[in-house]
Amino acid sequence: MQTSTCLEARSLAHLHAMVVIEELRRCGVEMFCVSPGARAIPLILALQDHPTVMTKLCNDERSAAFWAQGAAKAGRLLCLVCTSGTAAANYLPAVVEATMSGTPLLVLTTDRPFELHYARANQTLPQRELFTPFVQTVFDIPAPEQQLHLHSLLGNLDQAVFETQRTGRPVHLNLAYRKPFVEATFRVADLPSEELDALQRWQARGTPYCTYLQAQPRLAAADVQQLAERLKAAPHIVCVAGPLPATQTTAAIRTLAARLGAPLFADINAGLRCDDLAPTEAPGRAGVAPAPVLALYNLYLRGAMASLPALDLVLYFGDRLISEPLREYLTAQHAEFIMCSSYPLRQDAVENEFVYPTLKIWGNPCTLAEDLLPLLPARPASALTKVLLACETTAQHGLTTLLHPPAAPALTEAQVITAVFQHIQGPSAVFLSASLIVREAEYFVACHPPTVHVGANRGATGIDGVLSSGIGFSAGWGQPCTVLIGDQALLHDLNALALVASAACPVYVVVMNNHSGAIFHFFDLGATGAQLRNAHPWDFRGAAENFRLAYVRPTSLETFVAAYQAAQCQQRSTVFELTVDGEASVRLFETASLA
Repeated sequence: MQTSTCLEARSLAHLHAMVVIEELRRCGVEMFCVSPGARAIPLILALQDHPTVMTKLCNDERSAAFWAQGAAKAGRLLCLVCTSGTAAANYLPAVVEATMSGTPLLVLTTDRPFELHYARANQTLPQRELFTPFVQTVFDIPAPEQQLHLHSLLGNLDQAVFETQRTGRPVHLNLAYRKPFVEATFRVADLPSEELDALQRWQARGTPYCTYLQAQPRLAAADVQQLAERLKAAPHIVCVAGPLPATQTTAAIRTLAARLGAPLFADINAGLRCDDLAPTEAPGRAGVAPAPVLALYNLYLRGAMASLPALDLVLYFGDRLISEPLREYLTAQHAEFIMCSSYPLRQDAVENEFVYPTLKIWGNPCTLAEDLLPLLPARPASALTKVLLACETTAQHGLTTLLHPPAAPALTEAQVITAVFQHIQGPSAVFLSASLIVREAEYFVACHPPTVHVGANRGATGIDGVLSSGIGFSAGWGQPCTVLIGDQALLHDLNALALVASAACPVYVVVMNNHSGAIFHFFDLGATGAQLRNAHPWDFRGAAENFRLAYVRPTSLETFVAAYQAAQCQQRSTVFELTVDGEASVRLFETASLA
């Protein structure tokens, strides 16, 4: 930001906004996701005048917020910007998801000045507490009058960025602006002399007003050593990788499991179900065989549980898992249960039941695995590992028959999901819808290419904003993304098709339409079950055409695979709509889980 640029500010509000945008950029904000509105005019002017910032325009604030938190899941630091009133309220569902999933996000809402509050002024509501308790901190910044109060303004912006990065939670910046946004008589030189001097010094620096250095927490050496001794003393160990941030390098967890001779149960969102068979030992150490990653455990754990050797210790990494069979297995063992997660509070509920950790470590799971590796000698696979590997091999051999039984009456969601993972071309990403789809991927996807990143909204696990989040996830990685979504979830997020049309990378929307909420076939409730399923008659051809998107409606799994491969080769965003049998999908899931 050059001094001459600042001297060209069109009003005090515009100057204030220019300082906000520049300081956030200096602090590492990579993109501003903006839903334009009149009260945000100063910020929009500042973004337009800034030569280096990236701006993403979105018509729908709700879709914009999910897009931003999807991109943040891929490691980008973003700032949402909207006008006052209900525009800000539309951010709430995505803010909830970001908070529950530990995703940093700056939420900047513009507000009316104080004199318009409590007077029923147009587009005015109490915004300060709008996202409580789902944000880490709220910075309520009043409209500037005569001067910027530069020290406080910059200090608050720097702390806001630090807080969202430190805690992995959204931070709310509520900035009031007073009209006029453009003043013919405004001159920067009319600022108080001490503020003008401070402004010029800040401009000349080109760095954040206050730089924060964040310490990286690690366990004390004595605690790591004590933990290593407990692991050495346990003959039968299982390692579990729950959901882990897609941006983390998880090789150390897989290496640690190999060192312990332990199997590694890997959730679909752990980033470990990869068909990469290279040695996983860290650089500088002798290579070892990769840890046996178990992916299809949902298909055999319940049936094998009674015959498995007793378990002594569970070493659990990451967020809460999806699998009910795995939860049942872990809780039935009554073993020592060590859990490491970056989430500081309880996370021991799986669906409506619990796992029972005896030791909780608040920290980075991958860092803990790296710290343990030098303290543990390699040991051979345990008897438990060998038995589970045999079960996994049997499940892999039987997977095709399970998914494609003779004379199958109709296409199921699981068939489509596994076909995507088999035919996706990397580097790429997959974003999984909540409800039944993410569970089916957890059950039936054995592996995926190591160049494919898997994401999902597993914080609040809602079905709203799925497509918007997936498009943002694609933008965050700078890679094509396949969004696997159900018809009800797409109905919740139709406006996101506009984001598909403008996406920089191809987005492949695979919508499985059973014309209702298939997951409610689990409940045998008669007429009430029909109400829960909430059947509808619609397809999505017209919606795709309205947004000028390529649309394909395959009539078989084979025609879908051919069309999906062709779209990827052509790098053409496409909506694929497949009619699936919701009840058959649920019955297949039930059959698999009872194996």
